[in-house]
Amino acid sequence: MKWTKKQKFQISMSVMIFILVFAITWQIKGVRKTNAVESQISNRVETLQQDLKNQLEKNEDLLQQIVQLQNDLSKYREQVTESGGATKILKEELNRAETIAGLTDVSGSGIIVTIKDVAKQGNDELSYENGLGIVHDVYILTVINELRAAGAEALSVNGERILATSEVRCAGPTVSINNTKIAAPYEIKAIGNPETLENALRMPGGAIEQSFYYGVEVSVKKSNKLVINKHTGTTNFKYAQIVEPEVTEE
Repeated sequence: MKWTKKQKFQISMSVMIFILVFAITWQIKGVRKTNAVESQISNRVETLQQDLKNQLEKNEDLLQQIVQLQNDLSKYREQVTESGGATKILKEELNRAETIAGLTDVSGSGIIVTIKDVAKQGNDELSYENGLGIVHDVYILTVINELRAAGAEALSVNGERILATSEVRCAGPTVSINNTKIAAPYEIKAIGNPETLENALRMPGGAIEQSFYYGVEVSVKKSNKLVINKHTGTTNFKYAQIVEPEVTEE
């Protein structure tokens, strides 16, 4: 078959247009792929920058702790040379250890969190349906953990000092803390920065917001001077033993 000049021209133009469309499509795909790679690189860089920032902040905290320990060491050395210096150091360390262990009364600024059961409207009886309206041990633990994470230095619930060994568990219609049964309303005292502690409870998804799901009533009050009493019970260690440092011979 013999092609006319017009047909040859049309075929040539079709081939050129096809090649041009293919080239443009390939270039667009390449640009999209490049943008995706650049986006991944940018996200990775931001993540690494944030990790670096966090690590620098941790290093700064550690440096401050080192400086504080060095200052303490210098102070101890000076006091040891003075009359009765060693006794004073031991007393300070003992007081500090007792404070951390919750064996001393402490005071300071903080907040008071009051948690109450919620009664039915027009009825004094509480709503036991699905456990709503009743303060459970799980919610009390949620509040305590939020406050601890926010830097609370001392905690108590209805006068019971919260220790490292304290249990918070359901005990029928009450809650057991330090093997002492306490009932609602629950008053949680926390010593620390009042603003930080309250903001921790009010953050989105925090303890205050969760109170609506539990159907309980929660109020927060700041205080410039709280007093949290010491733990009056006994704490015995039957299985845990102190590990003595190993003495190496030179």
